[in-house]
Amino acid sequence: MVPKKWGNIERQRPRLRWATWGLGAGAVLTVLGALGIGSLLFGLIVLVGSGVWAYRILR
Repeated sequence: MVPKKWGNIERQRPRLRWATWGLGAGAVLTVLGALGIGSLLFGLIVLVGSGVWAYRILR
């Protein structure tokens, strides 16, 4: 569950919601890749890319 302040920021900046979903998907893909069920590199790329995107939106 995200804090109420984060929900307010997401409403002001709708692209941040997509970045949040990207971070979640990247984390899941990274964990699955570490378990050998997917590509660890792809998960890390999605995770880092979404994090950079969220940082740029918040800046």
